[in-house]
Amino acid sequence: MHLRRAQPSEGREVRSWIVARHYTRSAPPGFRVALEFMEGRERIGAMLLGRPTARMLDPADWLELTRMWFVDSAPKNTESRALGMMRKWVRIWLPGVRGLLAYSDPGAGHSGTVYRADGWAKFGRTSKSGIGWQSRPNRKPGSTERKDRWVRTP
Repeated sequence: MHLRRAQPSEGREVRSWIVARHYTRSAPPGFRVALEFMEGRERIGAMLLGRPTARMLDPADWLELTRMWFVDSAPKNTESRALGMMRKWVRIWLPGVRGLLAYSDPGAGHSGTVYRADGWAKFGRTSKSGIGWQSRPNRKPGSTERKDRWVRTP
């Protein structure tokens, strides 16, 4: 199996595909771009990109990688190669975007290796949050542990 291409796709279907497989079994509401990664006619991974959750960042300049999932049988380095493909897609199709943001969850065993391999810079940690978040309607309880923040130019 070898990653061949990244392509935009019908977002609701890609979101459902990710939610069914991602360890959180959820995805934030709303996104700007849904990309799927194909090997022949088979989807082996997908990403959702949306508005930054950090309110001080201008959504015209920044995109946040809100969810990423790839099949376990994908070859080593597939995720970091896919990040590079995603960045190229953003440079071509969203040239106004100046920065990318992503988070890894050390509490779930995610140390950010795929971001580091693609040249992202660790940019601190989130503050302990979740206060008030779970009280909002239709919200599922999730981790309130601090996440590692990663940034990169497209």
